[in-house]
Amino acid sequence: MVSNSESFLILGMARSGQAAAKWLKEKGSTVFSFDDNALRNQANNCIKTLDEIPWNSLTAVIQSPGIPFSFPAPHPVTEKAQSKGIPVLSDINLLRTKEKDATYIGITGTNGKSTTTALIGHILEKNNLKNAVGGNIGIPALSLPSLGQDGVYVLELSSFQLELSAPLDLDISVWVNISEDHLDRHGTMESYVASKENVFKGCKKAVISVDDPFSEKVYQKIKDEQPTLSVSVKRKADVWVEKGILFQGSKKIADLNPIVTLRGGHNHQNAAIAFAATRHYGLSSEEIVSALESFPGLAHRLEIVGQEGSVLFVNDSKATNADAAAKALDSYRNYAIYWIAGGRPKSQGIRPLKPYFSSIEHAFLIGEAQEDFSQTLGIDVPHSLCDTLEKALKEATQMAMTDNKESAVILLSPACASLDQFRDYEERGDTFRNLVGKMS
Repeated sequence: MVSNSESFLILGMARSGQAAAKWLKEKGSTVFSFDDNALRNQANNCIKTLDEIPWNSLTAVIQSPGIPFSFPAPHPVTEKAQSKGIPVLSDINLLRTKEKDATYIGITGTNGKSTTTALIGHILEKNNLKNAVGGNIGIPALSLPSLGQDGVYVLELSSFQLELSAPLDLDISVWVNISEDHLDRHGTMESYVASKENVFKGCKKAVISVDDPFSEKVYQKIKDEQPTLSVSVKRKADVWVEKGILFQGSKKIADLNPIVTLRGGHNHQNAAIAFAATRHYGLSSEEIVSALESFPGLAHRLEIVGQEGSVLFVNDSKATNADAAAKALDSYRNYAIYWIAGGRPKSQGIRPLKPYFSSIEHAFLIGEAQEDFSQTLGIDVPHSLCDTLEKALKEATQMAMTDNKESAVILLSPACASLDQFRDYEERGDTFRNLVGKMS
């Protein structure tokens, strides 16, 4: 347990850093802070230079996940702390010291981890198991309530968090999938995967979806180290899905197809993973399936935000890379798709989405990526350069209403980061939702 005789430096004073500082001060620890952002530095009375940091008295540096830990270069504070043998930890490590008696489920992956995290929390909640959901999904770990011995912390863990976390000794480590992402932060796929693999250090049980080559390789490595359940929507596994039917081993569990908020193969994967993870808590198949059926869905992930006649408006702002956007395009393959895409592009752009181009009625491109995306779409997909989300939505709506297709969807699934025009994907999604609301 953290004591009042200890001294910490918080590196990065955004949401998680502020939560960590508040929590440590409440425990009586001495807290210093450092932030490169001038406004946050001033607002939090931060140390202004490395020379002012009392290195010799520091117990640890608590580093915010948005700050580079190793690639392309460690932050100067990180580098200095490591050279002096001072531990560099995450807020997740502090939570583990605070709530030693609770159970911990950590969920990581490239796409679907937020939905899976929320789904696990929903299943536990519906079955009266005390839990708190947070981490990368929105609520900082140290802003979560104290749960005690009977509580379950359900934590979404990003590669950034896992890269700098000491072994978390999770009760259940959940691996959703892996595809190319965040290479600007990790450099190579190997480094990206390695950061994610930290989720398994010291864990008691693992749940791994094995439907991509990287994940299959991780499963083969991990399964002999601790009890591990495999999950698949492509082949038989410990828990698997075929044509929307959920199986555990050879036993048919449920038909997932009627669950509107779990539409598509990727959500069937999320449901199967959540089923495998929550069985650990002694819940029956019937109890878990009943909770799946009442899942309200996740904001910004295939979130239906409006309907005008036969036209659905779907907010999939959380699709910040091509692989996530592919899931959305596949989910609406039987619709006329008016696709809004663009923002700050990832390294692979939308080239991996070419198999879905034939399903797109028209694309409306925005942000920094629009010129590059236009070249990729070429003559294969009719498209317009719209610059802004507001203009894209207006033009997409006009076209969809004029075309009057039997089933149509205006789909915001950007395949890009949001930071060229928005604070984050949530602000982008909220803006889309609000714009749709103003049209009704």
